[in-house]
Amino acid sequence: MKLPKYAWFILLTCSYALLAYETQWNVYVILLLLAISLYIVEVVYEQQYESKKSKENKELQEEIRSTAKDAHLKNKQLLTIVSSIPFPMLLIDQFGNIVMHNNIASLCMSHLEPLTYLDNPFVHGVREFIKDAFILERDMDKIININGVEFQAISIPVLAKSKYSGCLVLFQDISKTLEGEKMQKRFIADASHELKTPISVLKGMVEILNRDDFDDPITEKEFLSQMAKEVQRLDVLVKDLLQLSRLSLSNVILEREKCDVCALFDKACDSLWKNAQQKQLNIQKDYQTLEYAFCDPKRMLQVILNLLSNAIKYSDSGTITLRTRMETTYYILEVEDEGCGIQKKDMEKIFDRFYRVDDARSRQSGGSGLGLPIVRSIIEAHGGNIEVESTYGKGTLFRIKLKN
Repeated sequence: MKLPKYAWFILLTCSYALLAYETQWNVYVILLLLAISLYIVEVVYEQQYESKKSKENKELQEEIRSTAKDAHLKNKQLLTIVSSIPFPMLLIDQFGNIVMHNNIASLCMSHLEPLTYLDNPFVHGVREFIKDAFILERDMDKIININGVEFQAISIPVLAKSKYSGCLVLFQDISKTLEGEKMQKRFIADASHELKTPISVLKGMVEILNRDDFDDPITEKEFLSQMAKEVQRLDVLVKDLLQLSRLSLSNVILEREKCDVCALFDKACDSLWKNAQQKQLNIQKDYQTLEYAFCDPKRMLQVILNLLSNAIKYSDSGTITLRTRMETTYYILEVEDEGCGIQKKDMEKIFDRFYRVDDARSRQSGGSGLGLPIVRSIIEAHGGNIEVESTYGKGTLFRIKLKN
């Protein structure tokens, strides 16, 4: 315990008082010595106390600085993490103030600072979600359409010592995911429809042929011939579906090599020459370059066969031109016909799965409606692109660009 202030002075005063009343000298000396001792003890104690207090203050100050430094570092790390998050997010404290946010421009109608859960420039749907998330103090999940973009809004309560201290709100763009799900559902529906047609035809013919009273050799022969065509159509459709499914994967395996594209054109012409002759079509070759292209020869032959087959299918007269040429660093392949052409309303849909410009003609020729989607998938897997130019009633040009 610290000594009372000036205790030595009080004792010294008492010793003088005793001396004034002629007290014995030995008592005076004792009191004087005691006062001096107390003075010395107090001085030493004061020095030790001040030294200890100074040391404690230094340690406390160092601890405060260290804590502040750690807090600043953690805050900086948190800001770095938040700023690197690619989708909008915000943090609301226990008082309803938005203390941290990132990438919120797409959610706002204007700029406003400071932000709170009630006073903010967010669009109506976002503002209502933030208000509900803060007031209800629970997990929330909702899909919000913001300027035509679908966002999944997620609210996560933040707890400190089991006490609600705000919430974290995230907005993730799920438009591509939803579009992918829609495309998948549409693809399944279209595939089911395409498979259902030949299966229904086969089922009906089999039921007729299995009747006990059926006895018509001519009809039976016609049915068997038609059944063979439908089976062939099913086989083509299933193979195209499997191939398109494989091409839809991100890791398409291509066996690339330096390839003679002109030779592939020649091979495709040999395969489809009879088809062209039956329609009295002329196939013209315009090879402006004989350079090799770096591609998968099997896949590229499939592309050429598909485009040439379509040119023959949708042409009743005229010339089909096969062309190769160089354009800066691109190797260009072109298939041009003088057929029926494509209407403007169909131009954006020709690469859609199961879409047919001329449904009757395509079904008659056994087409699956997957040829052009497969072509585009193969070209995109090569890192190239395919373009189409067409004038209705005059012809169509398909152009493939490969990086060489």
